[in-house]
Amino acid sequence: METMQELIPFAKEMLSQKPNRKMVKVYLVGTVLAFFGVVIGLVETVCHPFSSEEPLEEDGAHRAEQERRAAEETEKRRHHEIILEKEKAFSRKQLATTGQRSTANRLHAS
Repeated sequence: METMQELIPFAKEMLSQKPNRKMVKVYLVGTVLAFFGVVIGLVETVCHPFSSEEPLEEDGAHRAEQERRAAEETEKRRHHEIILEKEKAFSRKQLATTGQRSTANRLHAS
C-alpha cells in the first residue's frame, strides 16, 4: 500500500513535467521488470508448500551411490595403508636381522 501511495503522486508529477520518450521507456522497462519479479515471487510462494521437503528418489539413489563409492574408496585406502605398513615393518625386520645398511640413507660415497 505504501508504494501505491508513493506511486500515484510520482506518476502525477511525471505527467505534469511532460517527460521525453527515453525516460518513459526507462520507467516502463523498470516497471515491467518489477512486475515480473512480483509475479515470480508470488508463484514461488504459492508453490512452495507443495514442493516436497524430502529429496526425490533419484536424488536419494544418487546420494546413496556416492556414499557407497566413498566408502569403497576409504576401504581401499585403508587396505593400501595396511599393506604399506606391513611391507615397511618387514623390510625393517629384514634389515635388522641381516645387519645390512640401506644404501638410500648414505650421505656420501665410500
